[in-house]
Amino acid sequence: MAALFAVLVLAAALVAGALPAALGYEALVVLSGSMEPTIHVGSLAVVKPTRPQDLAIGDIITYREQQRPDQLVTHRLVDVGRDDQGRLRYTTQGDANNTTDQVTVDPNAVLGRVAFSVPLAGYVVDFARRPAGKVVLIGVPALLLVLDYALGTRKRRASAPPAERNESDDLIARGRLALHNGATRAALELFDRAIAADPHLDEAWLLKANCVPRGPERLAVLQAGLTVNPGSAKLKKALEITIAADTAAG
Repeated sequence: MAALFAVLVLAAALVAGALPAALGYEALVVLSGSMEPTIHVGSLAVVKPTRPQDLAIGDIITYREQQRPDQLVTHRLVDVGRDDQGRLRYTTQGDANNTTDQVTVDPNAVLGRVAFSVPLAGYVVDFARRPAGKVVLIGVPALLLVLDYALGTRKRRASAPPAERNESDDLIARGRLALHNGATRAALELFDRAIAADPHLDEAWLLKANCVPRGPERLAVLQAGLTVNPGSAKLKKALEITIAADTAAG
């Protein structure tokens, strides 16, 4: 259950990371504490694309650094002004910082305004995006399915009632015991019942043949067995031995 819960969390994280993009938003993982306590480290910040004219002082915006365009910063917009050339510039500051950011922000570098943030979700989304996280998402469900199948099979076997002993086998076993104890008539009756239950058991025919006298009666039993089981090597061999013994005796 713990593993399944972990997979569900990772799957939800992937959805949380991908769904905003499908709606035109951007989902970003917050890696610094400059916006504490408003946005905690490890949070997932969802940024809505916003036109510069729609931004207002107090908004939390995400923008690209001027010197490092691949680096994103999420800070609060604290002032809107213009530079010496009359170009619009934004002044930002992290809620946890005592001073404003030294470099003003070009409106064209702004990705948008933070619509909301989800505490701790960023850690999970970040892991789910990594190769290890994707392996977990694929491997753990497969492992769970295999374990579930194995445990289910084991449980079914454990709960299954013991297989009932075949009736013919039971009759043959009782007939052997009776024959061993000299109760030939009882043994013969048991072998006849076994043959009636399953006439293809050549063992029952062979044992029945041992219960009757040598000669025509034993030959009749073996021939009857071969009629039902024409492919039985055991019955053919027994018939050959019986015919040879009768010929020698005659």
